[in-house]
Amino acid sequence: MNKYKILLFLILSISIVDTAQDKQQKFQIDFNEIKGNLTSSDLMKKDLGRYHGFEIELYKDESVNFAVYSKKFQPGLALINSNGEVFKQSMGNSNGFANLTALVPSSGSWIIYVIGNEKALGEFMLQTAIAEPNALILDKNADFCTTLDFLLSHANAYFLLMGNQSDKNHDVVKLDNAIDAYLDDNNNSYDATLYNDANSVKAELFFKSESEKIIACLGIGWKTKSTNWTIIDDYKMESVEIIEQKNERPRYIIIAINDLEGSKRKTSKRFVVKIEIGLVH
Repeated sequence: MNKYKILLFLILSISIVDTAQDKQQKFQIDFNEIKGNLTSSDLMKKDLGRYHGFEIELYKDESVNFAVYSKKFQPGLALINSNGEVFKQSMGNSNGFANLTALVPSSGSWIIYVIGNEKALGEFMLQTAIAEPNALILDKNADFCTTLDFLLSHANAYFLLMGNQSDKNHDVVKLDNAIDAYLDDNNNSYDATLYNDANSVKAELFFKSESEKIIACLGIGWKTKSTNWTIIDDYKMESVEIIEQKNERPRYIIIAINDLEGSKRKTSKRFVVKIEIGLVH
């Protein structure tokens, strides 16, 4: 388990674990949100600017994704290795955001700096996501429940670490041979089209079968809510919503069948079964 230590001896650590009591988490994903403040007492470096550091223990071949947000100044990030050298740096954009991803080359005590220019002062939010090597890429022979567990584990960190792998030309994981799958950056979710057919009976059977498969994989610790056909905009939808219980940051799964008859979205096949996985906001 990774431990985060704010310099000056303040230690913050949040570990995300799968709360299903009858299942052991197969994929270790650690995610933290740390509120900080860049102040006039923070040190300045000529090549970095004003900086506020967090010490972190990292291990070889882990994948990391750091993000920082601020409404007060334009933040940047710098990852410093155990030798005190800048391993990677990101100056972010003009919208109060910066992001840094990396594959850790060696184990040791590293430091992540939140940085700004000499006039930068104010609050910021630092997000840190770390995946153990075996949580980065799913085995191609993984069964349905293992694939679902992989996706749920990455939901803990808003799928940031799956994004790391997508940047390296790895396809986004397709649950149950989905027709398509993508990571929705706006909603911080995993979205996939599982089925598309013109036959209402076949589509309904698939929707119900897939819902039952998902519920069977989850075990205890999840609450299910079913919604009958409802009109949404110019189409109809039936859905099953499954929400994790007794977790400060609960995850959710929504599987839905859409009837696109008469809809502007309609393709040659009327019924579409989709799934969405994410964190409850």
